[in-house]
Amino acid sequence: MRLKDKIAIVTGSGQGIGRGIAERFAQEGATVVLADINEQTLHNTEQALTAQGGNVLAVRVDLSQSDQVAQLYATIMAKFGTVDVLVNNAAWAIPTAHFLDMTEDFWDKVMQINLKSVFLCSHHAVKIMADQKKHGSVVHISSFGALRAHREMSAYDAAKGAIEALTRAMAVDLAPWQIRVNAVGPGLTATPPVTDYLPTPQQQKRLLDTIPLERLAQPADIAAAVLFLASDEASYITGQILYVDGGVVAQLRPAVMERHHKRPE
Repeated sequence: MRLKDKIAIVTGSGQGIGRGIAERFAQEGATVVLADINEQTLHNTEQALTAQGGNVLAVRVDLSQSDQVAQLYATIMAKFGTVDVLVNNAAWAIPTAHFLDMTEDFWDKVMQINLKSVFLCSHHAVKIMADQKKHGSVVHISSFGALRAHREMSAYDAAKGAIEALTRAMAVDLAPWQIRVNAVGPGLTATPPVTDYLPTPQQQKRLLDTIPLERLAQPADIAAAVLFLASDEASYITGQILYVDGGVVAQLRPAVMERHHKRPE
């Protein structure tokens, strides 16, 4: 078991990629703190992992609010006394707005959920690791949108690009404490935001034709990469971005999930 006796926080773990990561961590011996704003999906994940024999603590929290994040960590410290691994997965998935139509409120919401939460959770976690003089690992969940732009998702892509810059900066700052910071950039993954967008076989085929491996990722694919970076097997890896995308960013091909819109007249 690669995470035996580790205390691991997985944000946005009520469903999708976050749930897949939490499940894999529990299988690898970690005590997993499930942190999510959606009470129902959080409860469902808690029940499922407990039924599988996992040791979990579920906490409903709005990770964009500093007071709630502080309370999350107070709860963790009171119960476990430490943090070994943090996975910053929580995000507002696929928020769309053409740049010409984007409002300031929309921009702020995307940044609060997708970027500010990463800073808040990371700052608390690494302070604990540094104060306790223990090695630790932080894994951010980015996106191939940080490297290849989506149409009508400039705020989302900007947030993910910032996460990748933050990954490198944190890695350099925290290396003296042996705290490693890396990121995983998933490609299109079989979770509701993606599968709901592809209701017909024709749409699914058009999308899969743009992916060299010709399939969507499964949450387990992303979880395997996160587990590697979080574990001691990656003890000499920090400041890196690992894309788990079926080969999309390696190619010159049309953008995936492209929207059709009028040319300016």
